[in-house]
Amino acid sequence: MCLACPARDSFLCSGFEDHELRHLAARATRFTLSKGKTLILEGDPVTDVYNVIEGEVMLSRVAMDGRRQILGFLGQGDFIGLTLAPEYQFSAEALTDARLCRFDRRSIDELMERFPAVARQVQRMGAAMVDHLLEMIFALGRKTAEERVASFLYYEAQRQGCCLDPAKELRLAMTRADMADYLGLTLETVSRIVSRLRKEGIVESRGQGRLRIRDLDALRQRADIAAAA
Repeated sequence: MCLACPARDSFLCSGFEDHELRHLAARATRFTLSKGKTLILEGDPVTDVYNVIEGEVMLSRVAMDGRRQILGFLGQGDFIGLTLAPEYQFSAEALTDARLCRFDRRSIDELMERFPAVARQVQRMGAAMVDHLLEMIFALGRKTAEERVASFLYYEAQRQGCCLDPAKELRLAMTRADMADYLGLTLETVSRIVSRLRKEGIVESRGQGRLRIRDLDALRQRADIAAAA
């Protein structure tokens, strides 16, 4: 099952040998989740870990006064629920129809103990998540509204491979209201900035939830992201 999985070349699974993947597959349960359905409720006991095979999942958290904060958008190959906390610190909802694998949390712990390479991959994935969180903290604390929106589009383009293929469309499963909650902005501000980027020829609208990045370097500069060495 894992050897033919569409997420086989994702960050975590790409580091596994075939025999390690067979052990992983033996502990996995595949299932589908319809758009809008809840995968995890904040506060539930942590019993399972999930891997997104196809589709998009949104993580969120609700403040005491009811305000919602979007914590992230996950896609193919991303794992959900790898935490030391006894309870999930977020809710997870399918933004699109999605296919996932479910693993008992204890199974993942056993695999890491049995196969050091698995533990190293989990460690690397955790480090990558920390890097992303640090970037988000900086963006929310110091970047302007335009820089936040441009950063979001730039990193989504990277995640979806649009940086390597300029003709590839950027597909945004989330609404602009979701983007606004994620970036700490208002819906009106996000819409205004996306419209400005479109008028300036940096992005091109291709229909509902679809963009093409016409000038990736200009988008990177608007995001205040240093060019790769």
